[in-house]
Amino acid sequence: MNTQVILVSRPADPKELQVPGQALVSGAIVAFPTETVYGLGASAFQPQAVSEIFRLKGRPSDNPLIVHLLSADWLDQVVSSVPPSFWPLYQAFSPGPLTYVMPRRDTVADLITAGLDTVAVRFPSQEAARALLQVAGVPIVAPSANLSGRPSPTRARHVLDDFAGRIPYIIDDGPCEVGLESTVLDLTSQPPRILRPGKITARQIMEKTGIEVADWQEAPLGDETQKPASPGMKYRHYAPGARVMIVLPQGTETLEEAFLTRLDQAGESAGLFLSEESWQSIRDRLPGVHVYTYEGGSDLDRAMHGLFDALRTLDRTGVRTILAEGFEGQEASAYMDRLIKASQAEEASRRVLFVCQGNTCRSPMAQAIFNDRFGQSGAQASSAGLAVIAGQTMPDAALEALGEWGIEEEVRKSRQIRTRLVEEADLIVTMTAQQKALMLHYFPQAGEKIYAMADFLDGRDISDPYGQPLHAYRRVRDDLGAAMQAVHDRLVLI
Repeated sequence: MNTQVILVSRPADPKELQVPGQALVSGAIVAFPTETVYGLGASAFQPQAVSEIFRLKGRPSDNPLIVHLLSADWLDQVVSSVPPSFWPLYQAFSPGPLTYVMPRRDTVADLITAGLDTVAVRFPSQEAARALLQVAGVPIVAPSANLSGRPSPTRARHVLDDFAGRIPYIIDDGPCEVGLESTVLDLTSQPPRILRPGKITARQIMEKTGIEVADWQEAPLGDETQKPASPGMKYRHYAPGARVMIVLPQGTETLEEAFLTRLDQAGESAGLFLSEESWQSIRDRLPGVHVYTYEGGSDLDRAMHGLFDALRTLDRTGVRTILAEGFEGQEASAYMDRLIKASQAEEASRRVLFVCQGNTCRSPMAQAIFNDRFGQSGAQASSAGLAVIAGQTMPDAALEALGEWGIEEEVRKSRQIRTRLVEEADLIVTMTAQQKALMLHYFPQAGEKIYAMADFLDGRDISDPYGQPLHAYRRVRDDLGAAMQAVHDRLVLI
């Protein structure tokens, strides 16, 4: 697939976005800028397109999406009732980076809301986003346009890094103004609660509307930590490949002294994210260090604007550690939320083992699809066969079918199932019910973690395409893709 980048003129002209707007209505995925971050957009009325967003991002299915609307006149398309507190908030902050959680209409797909009885909506202020909504004429779901777990995209280049050749359109209107995702406010609770911090803070809400709001972490409701009502509440986010360390002065220490101290702790191969002024005061003592600076002195808004670009840019240099400037105070809660999540150590990887007969077609295709979707989120797949002929590799047709999804799989030799592989796996999935029975016979001690693909695919086995034309491999790819989200969800529950 060729990805077309559409440059937006200033001011944004809706006519320039007719093609991607109509494609979106027809079920295409379109990446577009908002004032917060770039979003991966699909029509809220195209369930298959919404499902494709989860597939592309490798996003867990219990992570709800935000629906973008042009104005309050569109609310009745997705919201069943509007709480009275919405109107003063809308008057004060919308369009802008504030998302509202309200009761959903029954017509909103469960996949959008993660099965909850609420839906999150917001009204973007960015001109190109509003022009796209105007042209499309439909609500647009749009999580951040990045692979799940990676730093969010604030430039079109970031979207290309993750999705070039995998989506048809990217609308490029330059860097995002805010640089962090929106504040999410739950209007179904009393008092309203901030579920995800953003640029709009509780203090600002109180000052402009007189409405007092709480933080979800102060008093989570029920099983909220397991069934999040908003993106950003449960999963590790925003993490580059490098380790992230937060730099905050201690005691009488200056920020510049704190950077020098933390750099000694980090050792070699480190990059810095800080203000230009701070960097100028220490640069003579740090020759050869990779640096990303923002203009002027220490400034929260400029740091917000540059954070995700800094994490991505420094990560590309190959540094092992990124030292990033921290800030204190309530106004910095959104910035520090993202930075803390980026700095959290990776959880132990969950492992799924896919098993077929010869480990040349079905199980290695399943391995490739799973790792493409979920490899960035701390889950990993491997594969093996029950009766392997040593030295065999994946057929060209299997590689071609995967390539059509933008998955470039390395040539690997088949391998025989072994006790060690079974013991290391957290979940084992065979391609057929018969193979599941054989695995249970050979490895009864692993019975609780052995499943067949039919358990995730409406009772259907994955038939062997070996020696058949390309369309047979495409069918296997499509069936595996349809089941993969359920496999991942089972894995994380173990």
